Amino acid sequence: MKSKVSFESGLCKFGMGVFETIRVDEKPIELDLHMNRIYNSIKELKLNIDYDKDYLSNQVLGYIKDNNIKNKALRLTVFDEGFNISTRDIVYNNDSYEKGFKLTISPIKRGDSVLYRHKTTNYFENIYTKNHASNLGFDDGIFLDMNGKILECSMSNIFFIKDNKVYTPTSELPILKGTMRRRIIDICEELDTEIIEKKIEISEIKDFDFVFISNSLMKVMKVVKIDKVAYEKENEIFNNICKFI
Repeated sequence: MKSKVSFESGLCKFGMGVFETIRVDEKPIELDLHMNRIYNSIKELKLNIDYDKDYLSNQVLGYIKDNNIKNKALRLTVFDEGFNISTRDIVYNNDSYEKGFKLTISPIKRGDSVLYRHKTTNYFENIYTKNHASNLGFDDGIFLDMNGKILECSMSNIFFIKDNKVYTPTSELPILKGTMRRRIIDICEELDTEIIEKKIEISEIKDFDFVFISNSLMKVMKVVKIDKVAYEKENEIFNNICKFI
């Protein structure tokens, strides 16, 4: 494991690398899904990384055991010179879930790049959008494509509810297929709740009753407002999904 990176590394010079953020409660949550995704990214992006998946998985598990990691966010970063494992606190608390999030639209419009489908270490657009939202008094920002279609937030996937149906941007768009997004889709199917993946126009946000976002750390978070559009603060379908997460 590397603690220092040379200026000759692809990570330092060009932001070339991939990472996963894994929630660790008593144990790492969905470790296999995270490892499968990172290795799929390594393959599809043709990164020069030779570590075996089982080896890295064991390194993560060993790090958690040796350092007695619990109730933390663990980050695994993999790049040309090696890999790094680090942890940080999970910032979401009861107050966050009670209040819900307020979202605004990112000033950055996205094109159709393969990079957006992977969790790469070139995260400048995401951080810029998060900071832009924070400076305006919002919790996060929503990326749109060049045609005004909703993609995702800077660090989460997004879902909408209307007439007992759940809607989310289709994975045909340049979005990250989040591990929690996959879990929510599975839960909806288990609950016989119709979930529709489609292209959602920004002009449609006023038509939905309820909105929530998801990632592996927060799990799910209700959204109470997108810019000036307010949403219901309680929803039965959302509550049912929460029971299985």
